[in-house]
Amino acid sequence: MTPLVSKETRTILTRRIKGFLDEFFHNKIGLVGLALLFMFVGTAIFAPWLSPYDPITAPRVAGKFAVPSWLTVFPQYKEYSSTMEVRPYWEVNETSEYANIQWGRSLVVNVNMSEEPKQGTVTLTADFSYLYNMPPEAFTLSFDLSTHNITNLWYSTKISLTNPQNNSTLIWSEPYTDQNMQSSVNAESTDYWLLRKLGYLDPTTTNIATLIFPQPTKGNYTLTFELSFRPTEDATSAGATLAIKNALFYIPGRSHGILGTDFLGTDVWTQLVHGTRISLVIGLLAAAISTSIGVLLGVLAGYSGGAVDETLMRLVDILICLPVLPLLLILVKLFGKNVFYIVLFIALFGWTGLSRVIRSQVLSIREAAFVESAVAAGAGRYYVMIKHIVPNVFPIALASLVLSVPGAILAEAGLSFLGFGDPRVPTWGKMLNYAFGHGAFENFAWWWTVPPGLAITLISLTFVFMGYAIDEIVNPRLRRRR
Repeated sequence: MTPLVSKETRTILTRRIKGFLDEFFHNKIGLVGLALLFMFVGTAIFAPWLSPYDPITAPRVAGKFAVPSWLTVFPQYKEYSSTMEVRPYWEVNETSEYANIQWGRSLVVNVNMSEEPKQGTVTLTADFSYLYNMPPEAFTLSFDLSTHNITNLWYSTKISLTNPQNNSTLIWSEPYTDQNMQSSVNAESTDYWLLRKLGYLDPTTTNIATLIFPQPTKGNYTLTFELSFRPTEDATSAGATLAIKNALFYIPGRSHGILGTDFLGTDVWTQLVHGTRISLVIGLLAAAISTSIGVLLGVLAGYSGGAVDETLMRLVDILICLPVLPLLLILVKLFGKNVFYIVLFIALFGWTGLSRVIRSQVLSIREAAFVESAVAAGAGRYYVMIKHIVPNVFPIALASLVLSVPGAILAEAGLSFLGFGDPRVPTWGKMLNYAFGHGAFENFAWWWTVPPGLAITLISLTFVFMGYAIDEIVNPRLRRRR
């Protein structure tokens, strides 16, 4: 069986590759670009390990516009708190003879009044320390509340918080009821309806946290859970079982992580590292598709000549004159905000310049002696193009491929910044779009705007450096004498 590539051809290719690599590794700018490429590829591969959060579901990890944690080494940010998650371990403070309590992280109260029923109260407390003198911006109280087996019993529940000055503030309550209940409570300190329900009628009170955490805020705090119950009228016995589980007192921090948080309190670092994947995929795919189209049509036009050449070059002239950005916006609007469509649309307008360069190169190559010899030996048109023309224009295509990646990345970032990116994937352009539209500049949240802009710049420089190095090697007119 005859091998597809002869031994002599393999030897020549091996020699060329070794020579290319030797030239490339002696090019300082090329090495800088290669080092940056390894950094971005490593970030893309290890993104799930570099950040513990999912970039799509994006949990709230701190307060909105929380500064990066490393800024707390500076005096002005020293008292910026980290996020606290207090999971109360309840301890009995006051009980009733009618109540049997099972307490801990989960709390179960069994009320049983078999004779001479009277009203009673159960009070449990949980302590925690707040270590910062700057008060938090808000807090959230969440827990699962359930009651069952209610018999002739009215009950009410409330939770309050006592600060170091021994001032107690009500943060949640449920009035007397005799109904079974299965509910998940999520009480935000800024919830308007919770404020009205708790009786804070002062219009200046918009956040319960401002009542609980006056200056100075550093010290010990106490969560108090109070259950009150009484039998219905003329009841000879009464009882119920009440359970409170998964209790969490959440205080979002003013500082968090490597790059702080955005307007929703989600981690900016997570968005940044996962955006590396999308930028690399979009840049490389779009550049590969556009380069393939450019090489194919350039070779076909240059070698065929005549009507084929004229038709393809007039098509190139038309596409070059078209305004690319408005057309991209229209196409994305028509076909949908899908990352694969975006790649195809960017590639659709990215091949024109390369096709002209390839055509001009082919016009000179087709007159070379080795091409004429192949034709004289009976080689067909497509055989000549594939075996003789394409290998000779491949170095130019390789340099163009690498230099096309930054353009594709910038095009996607521009579309995302204008709101035409895929909303289902984290991209640097989408980060800038959200930052611009949700107060990053007004709040001077530079950690949300500078990193994605810097990342776009660096990844573009990566391929520009490598492209210039490759172009310098494959283009004899640009080679330096050593």
